[in-house]
Amino acid sequence: MSFKRACVGLLGVMLSVVLLAYLFRLPLTSWYLTPMLGKNGVELHCIDWSLTRKLDLSIDKLCLTYQGQQIELAGIIANKQQVTISRANLTVSNLADKQASNSTQTEFKKLALTLPEQRPLISIQQLDVVSPFTDNPIRLAIHEKRLNHFTVSRDLNADVVIANYEVKASIALDDKIAERFIELPKDSHFTSESQLRFDGITVAIESVINANYQHAFEQCELSFTTQGQASAKYQLNQQHLYADLSALQNQLSANRDCLNTTANQQHQSFIEAQFPLNWQLQIEQPVTVEGERLSVPIVKLLTTEGQSEITVSNTTLSLLDPLASLNSQVGIDFISRDIDEFKLNAHLNEKNVTADFQLSLGSHPAFLDFKADGIQVSGKLSVNELLSKPTVGKLTADVSAKNALLADLKITEFTSHIDTQLSDEQHLSAKVSSQAKSINYNEIQVLKIKNELSVNSDLSVGELFADIDAKTTAAKLITPKVTLNKLSIVTNALQSRALQATHHVFADGLEALVSHHMSKVAHPFELVIPEQAIAKFNPIISQFEPLVTITDGVVSGIIKGDVNLQQAKGDIRIAKLAALYNDYLANDFNVDIEGAFNSGQLNIVPTKFTLNELRAGAVVKKVQGRLNLDNNKPCVSKVTGHVLGGAFVVNQFCPLLDSQTVTAKFENIDASKLVTLDAESGISLSGRLAGTLPITINKQGIAVKQGQLVNQGEGKLLITNNAGFEAVKAQQQELSTTLSLLENLAIKQLKSSVDLKPDGWLHLGVNLQGYNEQQQQAVNFNYNHEENVFTLLRALRLSDEITQRVEKEYAKKGSDNG
Repeated sequence: MSFKRACVGLLGVMLSVVLLAYLFRLPLTSWYLTPMLGKNGVELHCIDWSLTRKLDLSIDKLCLTYQGQQIELAGIIANKQQVTISRANLTVSNLADKQASNSTQTEFKKLALTLPEQRPLISIQQLDVVSPFTDNPIRLAIHEKRLNHFTVSRDLNADVVIANYEVKASIALDDKIAERFIELPKDSHFTSESQLRFDGITVAIESVINANYQHAFEQCELSFTTQGQASAKYQLNQQHLYADLSALQNQLSANRDCLNTTANQQHQSFIEAQFPLNWQLQIEQPVTVEGERLSVPIVKLLTTEGQSEITVSNTTLSLLDPLASLNSQVGIDFISRDIDEFKLNAHLNEKNVTADFQLSLGSHPAFLDFKADGIQVSGKLSVNELLSKPTVGKLTADVSAKNALLADLKITEFTSHIDTQLSDEQHLSAKVSSQAKSINYNEIQVLKIKNELSVNSDLSVGELFADIDAKTTAAKLITPKVTLNKLSIVTNALQSRALQATHHVFADGLEALVSHHMSKVAHPFELVIPEQAIAKFNPIISQFEPLVTITDGVVSGIIKGDVNLQQAKGDIRIAKLAALYNDYLANDFNVDIEGAFNSGQLNIVPTKFTLNELRAGAVVKKVQGRLNLDNNKPCVSKVTGHVLGGAFVVNQFCPLLDSQTVTAKFENIDASKLVTLDAESGISLSGRLAGTLPITINKQGIAVKQGQLVNQGEGKLLITNNAGFEAVKAQQQELSTTLSLLENLAIKQLKSSVDLKPDGWLHLGVNLQGYNEQQQQAVNFNYNHEENVFTLLRALRLSDEITQRVEKEYAKKGSDNG
């Protein structure tokens, strides 16, 4: 009995211990499992288990953490053959965020799992994985077919093998699986088969990828396809990603409708000829990511024909701030049907960009408003603080073209150098130096033209204000009517709400100052001609009338008006003008002209002019009259002066009229100066004459019809020792007595008709009535005389010693001025 009691008591104690152990199973389990799991890097947070009637282990809840990743298990039934888990939740944390917030975080370690050789097989009916890499949780089902070999299904299909030091997985993906937990672009399709290895620190993936993506912009369809092998490694502690994409074949293509973006057929044809539709993308060297730093050694985009290439190399950036941290080199080498070559080499250094470029075109696109051929463009560009304000930049470029045509403007051998700079204070400065062999506009031609232009502006003020300085020179300006040499225009301008500019113009030694103010509503201008020698106009005047030469005098003036209104008023002053026309001499001409221009019509109010002396064989002095311009027609009127000891008056003369009759009236003319050729002729005539000459001027020349000369008071005719007169008397004895009456004749009346033909032949019909006192006989004498007046005046001019001296003086001044 005592032994029996002892056994019963021992059994009771054991049952009590077992009962107590079961009652305190949870703390005992935590006490036992925590250090054991900790050896494998696993932390136990919660556990709740019990035994079923079949003595199977039932775990209602189990919470574990492994290297920062949290897993919650529920509904676990375990026995010697099988562990079945009804539900599980795995939360994957962002490693980068955790390391940023906890610098003392324990590093990941190599897997060193102690896997039992025998254990129950595991089955997870539902595993929800939550991670920052997917928008929706991934739901999986996991079944262990044999020890440490798992099959994954539902949202992801994979085979996983777990070893002591490595986890291997084979994963198959397609767009239908992926779209369950991430948003994919429409019309994208892909499949991939990947082999994954994980040793606790490094994740290595090798994949075979086949993907394509299509996108349409209206009628333009773009497609991207990629296929081939890719491999990647990710080191968790260093957060270092290494991806080798060199075996991938990437194709980018567009359909022909993408180029049909314009209705203009010429534009469309040009675009189709320049831009290839098919490109290849090559990533030749591995891409790496260290922490937040992405590095891409080289990426190439090539046309399938191989003529054009875009290369991006040495690219690095921060994933946290890609644009601000971007460093890269970009090279473009582009060739097309119309573009001989386009090259660009650019270096991006964070917010700074430097680039050099070169463009060659055989000819300009035909659809543009201007045409050019032999085009060359090259230069350098630098921009600092590209994504910031203010931006600092500099551009240097050279542009050249063999020929350029803009409407009626044709330029040959054009070159230009451009230099612009934008400072950090937003001060913009630009200098442009251009030159051309020739510029033709309709019938106007400019040779050897050069231009220097500089612009300075402050862009920080919110409005466009610019100071403009320019200098333009040209060797020659040729028009159908006039040619100018040695042109120079110096310009100073201010662009604000309107353009205010001043131009200092020089041509053939002439000088003028033009200022104008151009706005949307008005364009007033002012032209100032500073006082200068009129002789500077000789190179211009000689082109209109080679026989005219100015020897002295000054000119000045000012003209004000508005270009938009086509209105102007001005005042031109000419003083002490002296000029030669062939052998004619005009001396001391003065005029002050006030005129107005309105809607194409130029008018000059009647203005007094004076001319001190005019030598045309006969010497004309103290000429004065009135000059006016009416509807672009210049005329002089009421012209008076002194000639041959008398006076004359001309009613009106308009030089530009095709046909006109000018009436010239003479009075008190000294007959001795009119008739006597020289002192040795032996013929002299005294007295005073008056007359009227209706002078007809037309395309045929100058003519006088039915002109008249009459005497004013008595006169005297003396003929002494005239060889010609004596010869006539000797040869015609019957006329000797009559002719001798003329040798000493007191003239009572003299009438003469005057007719001048355009060829210069002058016909005089003279009726002479007088009285010879020696022979006490009245005389009535009629005489007709013909002589070429041009030849006569020529003889008079050549005998004029004063004219000769003036010519010599002009020759001297001309050589000094030249």
